[in-house]
Amino acid sequence: MGLIRAVFDASFRQGNARLKPVGPRWPLLLFHVDTGGCGGCGMELEALAAGGYDMQGAGFGFASAPQGADVLLITGALTYAMAPVLEAAWKAMPTPKGVICVGNCAIDGGLFPENYTIMGGLNRKVHVHLRIKGCPPTPQEVLDGLYSLFGQRAPAAAYAGASSSSTSS
Repeated sequence: MGLIRAVFDASFRQGNARLKPVGPRWPLLLFHVDTGGCGGCGMELEALAAGGYDMQGAGFGFASAPQGADVLLITGALTYAMAPVLEAAWKAMPTPKGVICVGNCAIDGGLFPENYTIMGGLNRKVHVHLRIKGCPPTPQEVLDGLYSLFGQRAPAAAYAGASSSSTSS
């Protein structure tokens, strides 16, 4: 993921000014996989994609298949049933590629402890490039986290009720 960040920083920034991105890998395409849980993070991602947030203008979009994605966006605690699906999505993605965990369940299992059906969060299982904490994180928090890949803060959402907070990476 460091390579992707370096290429984007070199290509699309001069000083601190954001340039109009060009090229076949823009916008940065995310492939969402919900690996289990309550579905709250998935609903917030839908609000981000369809709501008053300028996700496309910010340079991010959702891919309909892993073959066209740059980053795997994971929500929910990883279940044993979804582990092969997640692995297949990862293998289908072109390189370079990265992993983003959205929500506490994806990061460390959240409310779902490890047991005979649940493997827990991905934090100790794979290299995670970005962790966006929350239960669930708001669309603005997700957008802030995505912007942090480029070392910036997301502009305030056009959505009047949206709040902004920090994320960890």
